[in-house]
Amino acid sequence: MAERRLALLICLLAFIPGAQAQRLAVDLSSSEVAISTGFSGAELLLFGAMEGYGDIVVTVIGPHRDEVVRRKERLMGIWVNGASVTFKGAPAYYRIAASRPLHEIATPEILDQLEIGVAEIELFTRSVRNPAEIIEFRKALIRNKKRLRLYSEDIFDIKIVRDLLFRSSIPFPANVPIGDYEVNVYLFKDGKPISQQTISLPVRKVGLEAQLYNFAHDQAPWYGAIAIVIALIAGWLAGVIFRRA
Repeated sequence: MAERRLALLICLLAFIPGAQAQRLAVDLSSSEVAISTGFSGAELLLFGAMEGYGDIVVTVIGPHRDEVVRRKERLMGIWVNGASVTFKGAPAYYRIAASRPLHEIATPEILDQLEIGVAEIELFTRSVRNPAEIIEFRKALIRNKKRLRLYSEDIFDIKIVRDLLFRSSIPFPANVPIGDYEVNVYLFKDGKPISQQTISLPVRKVGLEAQLYNFAHDQAPWYGAIAIVIALIAGWLAGVIFRRA
């Protein structure tokens, strides 16, 4: 299936308008990441074709949500939540793939402008704390995301064949957040981005997993009441079993 879609992309290159700008065609092996019971992660194949030589860089970003970072403080021998900073619209997931090391493809200024690189992710906050503190909270957020395997500074390899075809794998861990993702594909030439395509990629729950998730969010009071009843019944049954034992 992927091979046929790639062949179609190559044919479509001839019909993509553009005078001097190099042309770019991209697709994914699947239109979504489906999370069902027992989901242990997924890997999608990104493939495409370009006209003429160049470098390819891919960023996978999303979904955007507010992230609260709290600092642990010791109070009377107990660790408690202390100061906090909320980063507005921070990406829950971030990965990069590139055909060469980033510093060989573009300048730091261009990479920063396109948010290519973990250090280049824009994290906004309305906090009135001093800039030095904000930097520390930002570092903590990135550190936590890396620990959860949701951010990565590892550059996944993109293989280019005959200055025409390219492909790469996009991994998604088992704890990948559900939501809408963007796969941004950039074509660079002589250090400058000359073409770009963005593919929308939904990550969603399916099957029984989806039904339970939707019920928990759409009918939260009922879900909570049922959970309490189940817990009470389980406790009662455990008590009966232990008494008989």
